[in-house]
Amino acid sequence: MARYTVHVKGEGPDALARAKFVLDGFSWAALAFGPFWLFAKGAWISALLLIALLISIGMVLGGLGIAAMFPLVSLLVSFLVALESGAIQAWELELKGHRFAGVISGDDRDVMERRFFAEALGERAAPAPVSAPVPAEFAPTRTVSGVPIIGLFPNPSRPGGNRS
Repeated sequence: MARYTVHVKGEGPDALARAKFVLDGFSWAALAFGPFWLFAKGAWISALLLIALLISIGMVLGGLGIAAMFPLVSLLVSFLVALESGAIQAWELELKGHRFAGVISGDDRDVMERRFFAEALGERAAPAPVSAPVPAEFAPTRTVSGVPIIGLFPNPSRPGGNRS
């Protein structure tokens, strides 16, 4: 199930039309491409800070004589960026004047967006379809020989199992 944070700039329906949806979770693209992914997402400040951090780490490791550790340390930093990719994007949007508007979650992004806009505009969402009741002959039994079932598959060796 995906989870997105929603960020808007301004007030009213026009601001909602320009809402930004940020995936809150691990990003494989951020792990693989690091600063380039940040540039593509419009997180310029974070990308420049990441580049400066990597250069600084390289210089420190080189000064300590363990420059061979740079690929491992760089991978760990990239992993941290991938874990915090949503927070980094949200921070950048906050710097640009956006405010946090809410969190939506679900399996389909289009459905989540429609639900968010319906709730934000005060519209009433369509009711969920009601399932038909189960006929009595197909209803699951809750007891075996008058003893309540414990577990999913009763057997004679367990309490509540079939004793006949």
